[in-house]
Amino acid sequence: MSATGETGPLRPPGLAEPDNAGSSRRWWLWVGGVVLFGVIVLSVGGISGYASGLNQHSARVNIENSLIVQEQFDLGVQDLLEGRYELARQRFAYIMEIEPDNGPARELLGEALIALDRPTPTLTPTPSPTLDISPTPTLDLRSMDGLFAAAQTAHGAGDYDAAAEMLLTIIAEVPDFRRGEVNQLLFSVLRNRGLNKIWSGDQEQGIYDLTLAERLFPLDSQASSWRTSAAFYLLANSYFGLDWPLATEYFSQICVASIWDACWKYSQAAWEYGNKLVEAEDPCGAVLQYDASLSTREDAEKAPTATEVFDVCLTATAPAPTPTPSPTFDLTTTVTPSGTAPGPSPTPTLTATGGPSPTPTVTPTHTPAPTITLPPPTPG
Repeated sequence: MSATGETGPLRPPGLAEPDNAGSSRRWWLWVGGVVLFGVIVLSVGGISGYASGLNQHSARVNIENSLIVQEQFDLGVQDLLEGRYELARQRFAYIMEIEPDNGPARELLGEALIALDRPTPTLTPTPSPTLDISPTPTLDLRSMDGLFAAAQTAHGAGDYDAAAEMLLTIIAEVPDFRRGEVNQLLFSVLRNRGLNKIWSGDQEQGIYDLTLAERLFPLDSQASSWRTSAAFYLLANSYFGLDWPLATEYFSQICVASIWDACWKYSQAAWEYGNKLVEAEDPCGAVLQYDASLSTREDAEKAPTATEVFDVCLTATAPAPTPTPSPTFDLTTTVTPSGTAPGPSPTPTLTATGGPSPTPTVTPTHTPAPTITLPPPTPG
Protein backbone atom coordinates (compact mmCIF):
# COMPACT_ATOMS: atom_id res chain seq x y z
CA MET A 1 0.00 0.00 0.00
CA SER A 2 1.34 3.43 -0.96
CA ALA A 3 1.54 6.44 1.19
CA THR A 4 -1.63 7.82 -0.36
CA GLY A 5 -3.53 4.70 0.48
CA GLU A 6 -3.90 3.55 -3.17
CA THR A 7 -2.98 0.08 -4.22
CA GLY A 8 -1.58 -0.96 -7.62
CA PRO A 9 -0.04 -3.95 -9.28
CA LEU A 10 3.22 -5.04 -7.80
CA ARG A 11 6.16 -5.44 -10.26
CA PRO A 12 9.05 -7.71 -9.39
CA PRO A 13 12.29 -5.89 -8.90
CA GLY A 14 14.36 -5.45 -12.09
CA LEU A 15 11.44 -5.98 -14.54
CA ALA A 16 11.42 -3.16 -17.14
CA GLU A 17 8.36 -1.36 -18.40
CA PRO A 18 6.87 -2.89 -21.60
CA ASP A 19 8.08 -1.22 -24.84
CA ASN A 20 4.76 -0.07 -26.29
CA ALA A 21 6.48 1.92 -29.05
CA GLY A 22 8.37 -1.16 -30.27
CA SER A 23 5.21 -3.27 -30.39
CA SER A 24 3.40 -0.60 -32.37
CA ARG A 25 6.29 -0.37 -34.83
CA ARG A 26 6.32 -4.14 -35.39
CA TRP A 27 2.57 -4.10 -36.00
CA TRP A 28 2.89 -1.39 -38.64
CA LEU A 29 5.76 -3.27 -40.31
CA TRP A 30 3.59 -6.38 -40.48
CA VAL A 31 0.70 -4.42 -42.03
CA GLY A 32 3.07 -2.80 -44.52
CA GLY A 33 4.44 -6.21 -45.54
CA VAL A 34 0.95 -7.55 -46.19
CA VAL A 35 0.07 -4.52 -48.29
CA LEU A 36 3.34 -4.79 -50.25
CA PHE A 37 2.70 -8.48 -50.93
CA GLY A 38 -0.79 -7.68 -52.21
CA VAL A 39 0.59 -4.98 -54.49
CA ILE A 40 3.15 -7.43 -55.92
CA VAL A 41 0.48 -10.07 -56.58
CA LEU A 42 -1.80 -7.57 -58.29
CA SER A 43 1.09 -6.23 -60.35
CA VAL A 44 2.06 -9.70 -61.60
CA GLY A 45 -1.55 -10.47 -62.49
CA GLY A 46 -1.91 -7.14 -64.23
CA ILE A 47 1.25 -7.68 -66.27
CA SER A 48 0.06 -11.14 -67.37
CA GLY A 49 -3.34 -9.78 -68.36
CA TYR A 50 -1.72 -6.90 -70.18
CA ALA A 51 0.51 -9.25 -72.18
CA SER A 52 -2.47 -11.40 -73.16
CA GLY A 53 -4.51 -8.37 -74.12
CA LEU A 54 -1.59 -6.99 -76.12
CA ASN A 55 -1.40 -10.19 -78.17
CA GLN A 56 -5.13 -10.09 -78.91
CA HIS A 57 -4.94 -6.39 -79.80
CA SER A 58 -2.05 -7.10 -82.17
CA ALA A 59 -4.08 -9.78 -83.94
CA ARG A 60 -7.04 -7.41 -84.32
CA VAL A 61 -4.78 -4.69 -85.71
CA ASN A 62 -3.36 -7.11 -88.29
CA ILE A 63 -6.85 -8.08 -89.44
CA GLU A 64 -7.93 -4.43 -89.64
CA ASN A 65 -4.81 -3.54 -91.64
CA SER A 66 -5.53 -6.38 -94.06
CA LEU A 67 -9.04 -5.05 -94.64
CA ILE A 68 -7.70 -1.53 -95.21
CA VAL A 69 -5.08 -2.80 -97.64
CA GLN A 70 -7.69 -4.83 -99.51
CA GLU A 71 -9.98 -1.80 -99.87
CA GLN A 72 -7.22 0.57 -100.99
CA PHE A 73 -5.87 -2.02 -103.42
CA ASP A 74 -9.27 -2.45 -105.09
CA LEU A 75 -9.79 1.30 -105.32
CA GLY A 76 -6.29 1.78 -106.70
CA VAL A 77 -6.91 -0.74 -109.47
CA GLN A 78 -10.17 0.98 -110.33
CA ASP A 79 -8.36 4.34 -110.47
CA LEU A 80 -5.66 2.84 -112.67
CA LEU A 81 -8.16 1.33 -115.10
CA GLU A 82 -10.08 4.62 -115.36
CA GLY A 83 -7.00 6.81 -115.88
CA ARG A 84 -6.73 8.41 -112.41
CA TYR A 85 -3.03 7.63 -112.21
CA GLU A 86 -2.03 10.10 -109.49
CA LEU A 87 -4.75 8.84 -107.16
CA ALA A 88 -3.78 5.26 -107.95
CA ARG A 89 -0.14 6.08 -107.18
CA GLN A 90 -1.11 7.48 -103.78
CA ARG A 91 -3.16 4.41 -102.90
CA PHE A 92 -0.45 1.92 -103.83
CA ALA A 93 2.21 3.97 -102.06
CA TYR A 94 0.06 3.91 -98.92
CA ILE A 95 -0.24 0.12 -99.18
CA MET A 96 3.55 -0.19 -99.45
CA GLU A 97 3.90 1.76 -96.20
CA ILE A 98 1.72 -0.80 -94.41
CA GLU A 99 2.98 -3.91 -96.24
CA PRO A 100 6.43 -3.29 -97.76
CA ASP A 101 6.50 -6.86 -99.16
CA ASN A 102 3.20 -6.56 -101.05
CA GLY A 103 4.22 -7.64 -104.56
CA PRO A 104 1.01 -6.77 -106.45
CA ALA A 105 0.91 -3.28 -104.94
CA ARG A 106 4.55 -2.69 -105.89
CA GLU A 107 3.85 -3.83 -109.44
CA LEU A 108 0.81 -1.59 -109.88
CA LEU A 109 2.63 1.34 -108.27
CA GLY A 110 5.22 1.02 -111.02
CA GLU A 111 2.49 1.03 -113.66
CA ALA A 112 0.97 4.18 -112.18
CA LEU A 113 4.38 5.90 -112.20
CA ILE A 114 4.91 4.89 -115.83
CA ALA A 115 1.54 6.36 -116.75
CA LEU A 116 2.35 9.61 -114.93
CA ASP A 117 5.63 9.96 -116.87
CA ARG A 118 3.84 9.73 -120.24
CA PRO A 119 4.21 12.99 -122.23
CA THR A 120 1.12 15.18 -122.58
CA PRO A 121 0.34 17.98 -125.04
CA THR A 122 1.85 21.33 -123.96
CA LEU A 123 1.22 24.90 -125.06
CA THR A 124 4.37 26.69 -126.27
CA PRO A 125 4.21 30.52 -126.04
CA THR A 126 5.71 32.54 -128.94
CA PRO A 127 6.56 36.25 -129.33
CA SER A 128 3.57 36.63 -131.63
CA PRO A 129 0.11 37.26 -130.17
CA THR A 130 -0.94 33.76 -131.23
CA LEU A 131 -0.19 30.53 -129.41
CA ASP A 132 1.66 27.75 -131.15
CA ILE A 133 0.23 24.41 -130.06
CA SER A 134 2.91 21.73 -130.27
CA PRO A 135 1.69 18.59 -132.01
CA THR A 136 1.04 15.54 -129.89
CA PRO A 137 3.28 12.60 -130.76
CA THR A 138 1.28 9.96 -132.57
CA LEU A 139 1.33 6.64 -130.77
CA ASP A 140 2.37 3.68 -132.85
CA LEU A 141 -0.62 1.37 -132.54
CA ARG A 142 1.39 -1.35 -134.24
CA SER A 143 3.56 -1.53 -131.14
CA MET A 144 0.40 -1.92 -129.04
CA ASP A 145 -0.75 -4.73 -131.33
CA GLY A 146 2.59 -6.43 -130.85
CA LEU A 147 2.42 -5.98 -127.09
CA PHE A 148 -1.08 -7.41 -126.99
CA ALA A 149 0.01 -10.41 -129.09
CA ALA A 150 2.94 -10.96 -126.72
CA ALA A 151 0.53 -10.86 -123.76
CA GLN A 152 -1.62 -13.52 -125.45
CA THR A 153 1.45 -15.72 -125.96
CA ALA A 154 2.52 -15.31 -122.32
CA HIS A 155 -1.00 -16.15 -121.16
CA GLY A 156 -1.04 -19.31 -123.25
CA ALA A 157 2.33 -20.35 -121.79
CA GLY A 158 1.12 -19.80 -118.23
CA ASP A 159 3.43 -16.83 -117.62
CA TYR A 160 0.71 -14.78 -115.99
CA ASP A 161 3.04 -12.24 -114.40
CA ALA A 162 4.48 -11.21 -117.76
CA ALA A 163 1.04 -11.16 -119.38
CA ALA A 164 -0.39 -8.94 -116.63
CA GLU A 165 2.52 -6.51 -116.89
CA MET A 166 2.07 -6.17 -120.67
CA LEU A 167 -1.67 -5.64 -120.42
CA LEU A 168 -1.33 -3.02 -117.68
CA THR A 169 1.23 -1.23 -119.83
CA ILE A 170 -1.27 -1.12 -122.70
CA ILE A 171 -3.98 0.25 -120.38
CA ALA A 172 -1.62 2.91 -119.04
CA GLU A 173 -0.43 3.98 -122.50
CA VAL A 174 -3.64 3.73 -124.52
CA PRO A 175 -6.65 3.17 -122.22
CA ASP A 176 -9.08 2.67 -125.14
CA PHE A 177 -6.91 0.33 -127.21
CA ARG A 178 -8.98 -2.81 -127.96
CA ARG A 179 -10.49 -2.28 -124.54
CA GLY A 180 -12.90 -5.22 -124.62
CA GLU A 181 -10.22 -7.72 -125.68
CA VAL A 182 -7.68 -6.33 -123.23
CA ASN A 183 -10.13 -6.55 -120.33
CA GLN A 184 -11.15 -10.09 -121.26
CA LEU A 185 -7.55 -11.27 -121.44
CA LEU A 186 -6.64 -9.42 -118.23
CA PHE A 187 -9.56 -11.10 -116.46
CA SER A 188 -8.32 -14.53 -117.53
CA VAL A 189 -4.77 -13.70 -116.47
CA LEU A 190 -5.79 -12.46 -113.01
CA ARG A 191 -8.23 -15.33 -112.49
CA ASN A 192 -5.70 -18.03 -113.35
CA ARG A 193 -2.85 -16.39 -111.45
CA GLY A 194 -5.08 -15.96 -108.40
CA LEU A 195 -6.04 -19.64 -108.37
CA ASN A 196 -2.42 -20.71 -108.78
CA LYS A 197 -1.40 -18.57 -105.81
CA ILE A 198 -4.21 -19.95 -103.65
CA TRP A 199 -3.36 -23.55 -104.54
CA SER A 200 0.30 -22.96 -103.68
CA GLY A 201 -0.63 -21.62 -100.22
CA ASP A 202 -0.37 -17.88 -100.92
CA GLN A 203 -4.01 -17.30 -100.02
CA GLU A 204 -3.86 -13.56 -99.45
CA GLN A 205 -2.24 -12.68 -102.78
CA GLY A 206 -4.54 -15.11 -104.56
CA ILE A 207 -7.59 -13.39 -103.09
CA TYR A 208 -6.20 -10.07 -104.35
CA ASP A 209 -5.96 -11.33 -107.92
CA LEU A 210 -9.43 -12.88 -107.89
CA THR A 211 -10.91 -9.68 -106.47
CA LEU A 212 -9.25 -7.70 -109.26
CA ALA A 213 -10.58 -10.13 -111.84
CA GLU A 214 -14.08 -9.76 -110.43
CA ARG A 215 -13.85 -6.01 -111.07
CA LEU A 216 -13.78 -6.85 -114.77
CA PHE A 217 -16.19 -9.79 -115.04
CA PRO A 218 -18.08 -12.08 -112.62
CA LEU A 219 -16.08 -15.02 -111.27
CA ASP A 220 -16.99 -18.59 -112.15
CA SER A 221 -18.08 -21.03 -109.44
CA GLN A 222 -14.66 -22.68 -109.10
CA ALA A 223 -12.79 -19.42 -108.59
CA SER A 224 -15.46 -18.09 -106.23
CA SER A 225 -15.41 -21.30 -104.15
CA TRP A 226 -11.64 -21.28 -103.79
CA ARG A 227 -11.62 -17.60 -102.85
CA THR A 228 -14.17 -18.33 -100.10
CA SER A 229 -12.10 -21.24 -98.80
CA ALA A 230 -8.93 -19.14 -98.81
CA ALA A 231 -10.67 -16.37 -96.88
CA PHE A 232 -11.98 -18.91 -94.35
CA TYR A 233 -8.45 -20.29 -93.95
CA LEU A 234 -7.12 -16.80 -93.22
CA LEU A 235 -9.89 -16.34 -90.64
CA ALA A 236 -9.01 -19.62 -88.93
CA ASN A 237 -5.33 -18.76 -89.03
CA SER A 238 -5.98 -15.43 -87.28
CA TYR A 239 -7.07 -17.39 -84.17
CA PHE A 240 -4.19 -19.88 -84.27
CA GLY A 241 -2.13 -19.30 -81.14
CA LEU A 242 -4.63 -16.83 -79.68
CA ASP A 243 -7.92 -18.70 -79.31
CA TRP A 244 -7.42 -22.47 -79.41
CA PRO A 245 -11.15 -23.40 -79.22
CA LEU A 246 -12.03 -21.27 -82.25
CA ALA A 247 -8.91 -22.33 -84.14
CA THR A 248 -9.85 -25.96 -83.50
CA GLU A 249 -13.41 -25.44 -84.68
CA TYR A 250 -12.47 -23.64 -87.90
CA PHE A 251 -9.49 -25.76 -88.91
CA SER A 252 -11.51 -28.94 -88.33
CA GLN A 253 -13.84 -27.86 -91.14
CA ILE A 254 -11.00 -27.03 -93.53
CA CYS A 255 -9.12 -30.23 -92.68
CA VAL A 256 -12.02 -32.27 -94.06
CA ALA A 257 -11.04 -31.00 -97.53
CA SER A 258 -7.35 -31.89 -96.91
CA ILE A 259 -6.04 -28.61 -98.33
CA TRP A 260 -2.95 -26.62 -97.40
CA ASP A 261 -1.64 -27.26 -93.88
CA ALA A 262 -5.12 -27.20 -92.34
CA CYS A 263 -4.92 -30.74 -90.92
CA TRP A 264 -1.58 -30.08 -89.22
CA LYS A 265 -2.91 -26.87 -87.68
CA TYR A 266 -6.14 -28.63 -86.66
CA SER A 267 -4.13 -31.32 -84.88
CA GLN A 268 -1.96 -28.76 -83.13
CA ALA A 269 -4.91 -26.54 -82.15
CA ALA A 270 -6.90 -29.49 -80.79
CA TRP A 271 -3.93 -30.60 -78.67
CA GLU A 272 -3.42 -27.13 -77.21
CA TYR A 273 -7.15 -26.87 -76.57
CA GLY A 274 -6.93 -30.16 -74.68
CA ASN A 275 -4.11 -28.75 -72.56
CA LYS A 276 -6.32 -25.80 -71.66
CA LEU A 277 -9.11 -28.15 -70.60
CA VAL A 278 -6.69 -30.11 -68.39
CA GLU A 279 -5.71 -26.85 -66.69
CA ALA A 280 -9.42 -26.13 -66.21
CA GLU A 281 -9.81 -29.56 -64.53
CA ASP A 282 -11.91 -30.99 -67.35
CA PRO A 283 -9.99 -34.19 -68.19
CA CYS A 284 -12.87 -35.81 -70.09
CA GLY A 285 -13.19 -32.79 -72.39
CA ALA A 286 -9.43 -32.89 -72.90
CA VAL A 287 -9.62 -36.57 -73.88
CA LEU A 288 -11.90 -35.70 -76.81
CA GLN A 289 -9.48 -33.04 -78.06
CA TYR A 290 -6.43 -35.27 -77.60
CA ASP A 291 -8.18 -38.04 -79.50
CA ALA A 292 -9.05 -35.66 -82.36
CA SER A 293 -5.46 -34.41 -82.47
CA LEU A 294 -3.82 -37.85 -82.54
CA SER A 295 -6.41 -39.25 -84.94
CA THR A 296 -5.57 -36.48 -87.39
CA ARG A 297 -1.82 -36.65 -86.98
CA GLU A 298 -0.06 -39.43 -85.05
CA ASP A 299 2.56 -38.41 -82.52
CA ALA A 300 4.20 -41.11 -80.41
CA GLU A 301 5.56 -38.57 -77.92
CA LYS A 302 2.09 -37.23 -77.11
CA ALA A 303 0.34 -40.59 -76.79
CA PRO A 304 1.42 -41.25 -73.14
CA THR A 305 -0.01 -37.89 -72.07
CA ALA A 306 -3.33 -38.68 -73.72
CA THR A 307 -3.43 -42.08 -72.00
CA GLU A 308 -2.68 -40.55 -68.60
CA VAL A 309 -5.47 -37.98 -68.96
CA PHE A 310 -7.83 -40.72 -70.13
CA ASP A 311 -7.17 -42.65 -66.90
CA VAL A 312 -7.84 -39.51 -64.88
CA CYS A 313 -11.14 -39.08 -66.72
CA LEU A 314 -12.16 -42.67 -65.93
CA THR A 315 -11.32 -42.19 -62.27
CA ALA A 316 -13.28 -38.95 -62.08
CA THR A 317 -16.39 -40.44 -63.69
CA ALA A 318 -16.36 -43.87 -62.01
CA PRO A 319 -19.60 -44.48 -60.03
CA ALA A 320 -19.35 -44.77 -56.25
CA PRO A 321 -19.54 -48.40 -55.02
CA THR A 322 -22.92 -49.39 -53.56
CA PRO A 323 -23.43 -52.16 -50.97
CA THR A 324 -24.93 -55.35 -52.39
CA PRO A 325 -28.01 -56.45 -50.39
CA SER A 326 -28.08 -60.05 -49.13
CA PRO A 327 -30.71 -62.23 -50.81
CA THR A 328 -33.75 -63.23 -48.75
CA PHE A 329 -35.34 -66.64 -48.96
CA ASP A 330 -39.00 -67.62 -48.60
CA LEU A 331 -39.56 -71.09 -47.17
CA THR A 332 -42.92 -72.32 -48.35
CA THR A 333 -44.60 -75.69 -47.98
CA THR A 334 -47.35 -76.79 -50.31
CA VAL A 335 -49.76 -79.50 -49.00
CA THR A 336 -52.07 -81.25 -51.44
CA PRO A 337 -55.03 -83.00 -49.79
CA SER A 338 -55.54 -86.55 -51.00
CA GLY A 339 -57.52 -89.57 -50.07
CA THR A 340 -54.51 -91.79 -50.23
CA ALA A 341 -51.99 -92.45 -47.60
CA PRO A 342 -49.76 -89.59 -46.86
CA GLY A 343 -46.58 -89.58 -48.92
CA PRO A 344 -43.22 -88.07 -48.17
CA SER A 345 -43.01 -84.52 -46.90
CA PRO A 346 -42.91 -81.83 -49.59
CA THR A 347 -39.59 -80.23 -50.32
CA PRO A 348 -39.42 -76.55 -49.42
CA THR A 349 -38.59 -74.21 -52.34
CA LEU A 350 -36.14 -71.33 -52.05
CA THR A 351 -36.89 -68.07 -53.90
CA ALA A 352 -34.15 -65.40 -54.05
CA THR A 353 -35.37 -61.80 -54.13
CA GLY A 354 -33.89 -58.34 -53.85
CA GLY A 355 -30.80 -58.78 -56.09
CA PRO A 356 -29.17 -55.65 -57.63
CA SER A 357 -30.09 -54.63 -61.19
CA PRO A 358 -27.29 -54.17 -63.77
CA THR A 359 -26.24 -50.56 -64.35
CA PRO A 360 -26.04 -49.36 -68.01
CA THR A 361 -22.80 -47.75 -69.14
CA VAL A 362 -22.57 -44.61 -71.29
CA THR A 363 -19.78 -44.32 -73.83
CA PRO A 364 -19.06 -40.77 -75.05
CA THR A 365 -18.94 -40.38 -78.81
CA HIS A 366 -17.34 -37.62 -80.85
CA THR A 367 -19.52 -35.95 -83.47
CA PRO A 368 -17.42 -35.02 -86.52
CA ALA A 369 -17.44 -31.43 -87.77
CA PRO A 370 -19.31 -30.48 -90.95
CA THR A 371 -17.40 -31.06 -94.15
CA ILE A 372 -16.41 -28.68 -96.92
CA THR A 373 -16.49 -30.03 -100.47
CA LEU A 374 -14.24 -28.16 -102.86
CA PRO A 375 -13.74 -28.71 -106.59
CA PRO A 376 -10.37 -30.26 -107.52
CA PRO A 377 -7.64 -27.85 -108.62
CA THR A 378 -7.39 -27.51 -112.39
CA PRO A 379 -4.62 -25.64 -114.16
CA GLY A 380 -5.60 -22.39 -115.77
